[in-house]
Amino acid sequence: MHRMTATLAFLALLGGLFGCQADKTQSWDYGKSFHAVFDNQKIDPTAGDDTPVVGMDGEKAAMAYDRYQQAKPSEKESAANPIVMVRGQ
Repeated sequence: MHRMTATLAFLALLGGLFGCQADKTQSWDYGKSFHAVFDNQKIDPTAGDDTPVVGMDGEKAAMAYDRYQQAKPSEKESAANPIVMVRGQ
């Protein structure tokens, strides 16, 4: 019994040392996204300015929301068509 416990402890130690070891080599594309940011800034330096985004005005947003609410199916319609799954025999 003692030998089996020692063997299991040894295997657990080996698994802990070598089983979860990450690949420490760097791939060839290391840093590519970091340098792509600077290349994109050279192409269009004004892309990240702090100008506010102009959106939809309040009346149009309220009308769009009302249309969305009216298009939603009622509880009766969604409950009337239950989904039935039949398994093959």
